[in-house]
Amino acid sequence: MGSEDSARETYPELISEPRKVGWIWWVYLFLYAVAIPWYWPAGYRGPLVAGFPLWVAVSLTAILVLAIWTVWVIQRFWRGVGEDA
Repeated sequence: MGSEDSARETYPELISEPRKVGWIWWVYLFLYAVAIPWYWPAGYRGPLVAGFPLWVAVSLTAILVLAIWTVWVIQRFWRGVGEDA
């Protein structure tokens, strides 16, 4: 018995879920890569954006987009029995 079968037994009302759609994970990977400021040079501040250094503004924007993306993915791909597509 695979993990998909056990998940189906645990949640029989679930028809579709986002983790089974491969390209969604690539978008998550990209957004997390942008949100984590590891690619900025050490000590770099750059111009201020809304009072924040550029790297902070980019990270906060990426986190906001990540939250919006998650909401869209759940609304679009998470389907249960009896829900409209």
